[in-house]
Amino acid sequence: MTNSIALISDAVHDAGDSVSMAIAIYLEKKSKQKKDYKYTFGYYRFSLLGGLLTSIILIIGSTIVIIETFKRLMNPETVDAELMIYFAIVGVIINGLAALNARKGKSANEKAISLHLLEDVFGWLILLIGAILMNSFDIKILDALLSLLFSLFIIYHVIRNLKSILEVFLEKAPKGFSIENIEEELKKVEYVRNVHHIHLWSIEGNIPIVTLHVRLSHKVSTIQAAKILRELQDKLELLGISHSTIQIEFFEEQCENPECEIENEENPDIHHHHH
Repeated sequence: MTNSIALISDAVHDAGDSVSMAIAIYLEKKSKQKKDYKYTFGYYRFSLLGGLLTSIILIIGSTIVIIETFKRLMNPETVDAELMIYFAIVGVIINGLAALNARKGKSANEKAISLHLLEDVFGWLILLIGAILMNSFDIKILDALLSLLFSLFIIYHVIRNLKSILEVFLEKAPKGFSIENIEEELKKVEYVRNVHHIHLWSIEGNIPIVTLHVRLSHKVSTIQAAKILRELQDKLELLGISHSTIQIEFFEEQCENPECEIENEENPDIHHHHH
């Protein structure tokens, strides 16, 4: 209707957001299903699929727009700048109302959506300013430049989002946690000699999980061992980790895991006793 590639670029962004929210709503519900024997960690990671699918859609859409944009840069075309102004005003109003509505939410997800919608508002404001300039001064190339700016902005954010999703799938240690700090805090518990074989990852980006081995320095009773285990779990919860699996190793035991062999070599006084 307007022959504006910049308007198409902004529309692709909004269409991607709409698809993203629709998929997110469905997969968010799916992710809250209780765990079963097929998905023993639950369905949390289904919530990541929405971001992955939307990222692919936005990359394809933005790539097509960029190809068309370069054609326009080589041969600028006349656009209906006056009609663009009306579209931009509608875009600002709709995205603005959506951002205000999402702002009422209290969850981190709702706040993130609100900030994203505010970014969309600024995108439509830039388009509105560009349309006014083109309507006043007939700067044809400005349409293609705005389109390129929007498309690159979208791809930049998509790549950042994809990086975060891939880090979760590749089980990278979540941000905000230090293995060294976890080790030091757990070693403060009485009778704990050392902490090793630590593995820290996240199910879906917000739920950290840790598995680790704890070697004790003295013989303890079953009751004391249970108390130590509870103290270790309390320490982890204070650090923000509520899902943990802890293997207690008594001081006369030898850890059979290959990673523990390194630990045993570093501590020559720890050896297997023959009775």
